[in-house]
Amino acid sequence: MALTSATLNDELYQTNLSLGDLFNNHTFAHDPSGLIPLIDHWAPYLQNSSSSVTTTAAAALNQLREYVQTGDRANTSALLQQLGEQASKSASNVHDWVGNHGHNGIGDQLRHLGQLLIMASGNLRNYVR
Repeated sequence: MALTSATLNDELYQTNLSLGDLFNNHTFAHDPSGLIPLIDHWAPYLQNSSSSVTTTAAAALNQLREYVQTGDRANTSALLQQLGEQASKSASNVHDWVGNHGHNGIGDQLRHLGQLLIMASGNLRNYVR
């Protein structure tokens, strides 16, 4: 399974919408299991890549899945923070406007993804007892 540049922006856009909905429903901090379908969606794309960056991201997503499943909120929060920072850092190197659609380019979608993940990390961190 591979993403093309033409579909990556759309996939990121849809993921950001889904994450925004998940994080804004006021139950995420109590039950972050809504992340699992998104992790399951992205892991195959990333783990079958020839890029070490994306295969490392796939491994991080698999670890995140395990943390969520076991209820490890502290490590879930820490890994969401790390992934958010990595997405934001990656966004600074991406300036492509791919496809003919009405939403922002890949760099903007990665930047938004980073912000969402960092926000989710903070929400979980504030809830950890």
